[in-house]
Amino acid sequence: MTDKALALFIPMVSGMGLGFFIAVSGQNLMNFSAAQTCKKMPDYHRLVTYTSFLGDSKACMHVRYLAN
Repeated sequence: MTDKALALFIPMVSGMGLGFFIAVSGQNLMNFSAAQTCKKMPDYHRLVTYTSFLGDSKACMHVRYLAN
């Protein structure tokens, strides 16, 4: 690799790593928020978990939209 290519490669990889870390941290915060919100709602709401690109995601859903 030339010096110029290396000078462009290192910031790009660092930025991707930092962006991924921020996205995963944000997903964890959203999961916590969904769990807390769902606890406050009536009994006909359920906390559901689904798999996404960043790992497991959680959402609070009304039982009407779930196939029991």
